[in-house]
Parts: sequence; C-alpha cells; structure tokens
Amino acid sequence: MKANRKMKYRRTTIKDIARVVKLSPSTVSRALNNHPRISTKTKEEILKLSKEMCYTPNLFARGLVKKKTFLIGLLVYDFCNPFYAELTRSIQDTAKEFGYWVIQASTDDDQEKADSLISSMIKMGAEGIIFASCKLYDRSVERLIDDHFPVVLLNRKLKKDKGDYVVLDNTYGAFLIVNHLIHLGYKRIGMIGGPRNVSTSADRYRGYTKALKEKGLEMDEDLIRHGFFSQETGFKFAKMMMGLLSPPEAIFCGDDYIALGSMKAMSELGLRVPDDVALVGFDNSEISSHPLIQLTTVSQNVREMGRLGAKIMVEQIEGKLKKSQKILLEPHLIIRQSCGYKLLSGVPRYQQSLLAEKQ
Repeated sequence: MKANRKMKYRRTTIKDIARVVKLSPSTVSRALNNHPRISTKTKEEILKLSKEMCYTPNLFARGLVKKKTFLIGLLVYDFCNPFYAELTRSIQDTAKEFGYWVIQASTDDDQEKADSLISSMIKMGAEGIIFASCKLYDRSVERLIDDHFPVVLLNRKLKKDKGDYVVLDNTYGAFLIVNHLIHLGYKRIGMIGGPRNVSTSADRYRGYTKALKEKGLEMDEDLIRHGFFSQETGFKFAKMMMGLLSPPEAIFCGDDYIALGSMKAMSELGLRVPDDVALVGFDNSEISSHPLIQLTTVSQNVREMGRLGAKIMVEQIEGKLKKSQKILLEPHLIIRQSCGYKLLSGVPRYQQSLLAEKQ
C-alpha cells in the first residue's frame, strides 16, 4: 500500500533563474527591475525565462527593501454588477503589470461601510485608493485628496472638480441616446435614473433634459423617476409610468439593469417592446445584445477606464504624475431593436392604430 504523499509547492526564486542563465542573482534582479546597465538582450532572455519558470516577485521582501507594500485599494459600488466586475479585472491586470496588487471591497453605497473600508485599507498598508464608488458630496474622499493621499476616481466623480479621475462623458452619452429617440419621432420620453447623489445619474439627467430642451419638447415630471441602478427600480417605475393617463412613448433607462427591469414590467403588463413602448439603456452590458433583448444602449470602454485609472494611481504613488489627470472618455451609441428603429415611424404601433381610428 502506497503511503500518502503531500505535494510540495516551492516558489521560484531569483537564485533559481540565475543558476539557469549562469549569471549572478544581483544581475538577474537588476534585469527584472529594468536596470539601465543591463543589456536589452540579457533583459529579454531573463524576462522570458522568468515567465517560463513561473517566477513571481516576493512582494514582502521587495517591500522591506523599498519600504513599500505595493498594495492598491479599490472600492466599488457593487461587484455583482457586470460593469464593476469588468472594471475590476482591468484594474487588477494593469496593476499587476506595474508590480502592484489590488485589495478590493464593495461599499453597497453605504457611507458608514465605505468609511470603515477606507480606514481598514490604509491600516493594511494600501499606498493609494481607487474609488469607483464616490458620491457627489463625499467628505471622506475629499479629505484624502486634501491630505495628498493618492486617490483616483473612476466612473463617478465629485461635485467639486477635485482629484484625478477617469469617467465617461455621461452628459453627452445621455444626449446621444435621447436625441436618437427624438429623431425616431418620440415626443413623450420618460427617464428612470439611478441615485441623484452620484455624478453618473446627475450627468445622464443633464443630457436627457438638454436633448428635450434643444428640440423644444415639454418635460413632464411624472415621467422622471430616480432610484437605484437595479432591475427592481426599472420594474417599479416602468409599471408606474405605463399606468398614467398619458404614458410615455419611450423610456430612457439610466443603465442596462434598469432597462431589464423595465422590460420585465412591460411583459407583465402585456405590452411589447418596442411596438407599444420603446426602451433604451446605458453601459452596453453583455446581456444587452442577447437576441431576445436587443437593447439600444450607450457603450463605454470599461477596460480602458480601468487601465488608465490603475496607471494614474501607480504614477501618483511613485511620484511620477506631472499634472492633474481629468479624463473624459467618449461614449458611443449602440442601436438595436428595443428603440423601434425598424418600425415604419417612431410612433409605437398601438398609438398608430389610435391615430388611424381618429382619422
């Protein structure tokens, strides 16, 4: 009977690589740290070998030498949302390229929880924090910025133009998609947005109102509602709007999650999208292109947002950031069937039949 043997795992060290290339460990270390006195050919050979041997730097030892932790904190609104999941992956991948690791947590939009997480991350040695969770008025984030602690804001920004940030031009994105609905012939256009206290919601509302005003369309407060970026919010307010004496012809939803909840509400009411009411979203999440959904939405480069945010954070930590970074990414309109562009006109079919009866 064979004895049970425990498999042992051993970390590849710089000395292991040095033995293979027949160079001193100090030379290998310099090559891995891109020292200018090491030739390009030697660096390439050692980097290639380090990957083949699955070498990863010992951050603890490295940190003792350089008096650094190589840790970056990341706070997001909700990891369950596909947008934040993709953003987090991009931040992690980019940080790793620079030799940093990310400790992450979700605030669930709870300020008390966010404050506790900030404190914990700093105690753990985070050299900077990336916030994809801040509110328009966020004293904790403002305090860190005022204290010159490395902070980068992603997706959301403060009401005051403070700190480095990478965000989408949400105002223009909302203007694009609402203007598209207007061009299709819709006049009564509702909006179901996210929380009023975050910049994404505030900017998308601004774009919505701008599009209506430019075309001289009346704003009806009964057709404007704010809640959370959730399917529950979309379901609740879509049902409410369609129960009005004069329901909307189209609804602009603050994100794709809200749009999905609105679609569910239409299904329960026996209404068809876009035949009876047009729906559009925001974010271009993976599910929005599903053949049974075909949601017209606004696309943003989430991976680029994460990449730029992580890069700016590392530059802040290492003192390489020469000027403040305030980056607005460009949105793109993605047209699918839910907006009703395939119909003969922008007026929903059930309203066409009503018009025909009157003539």
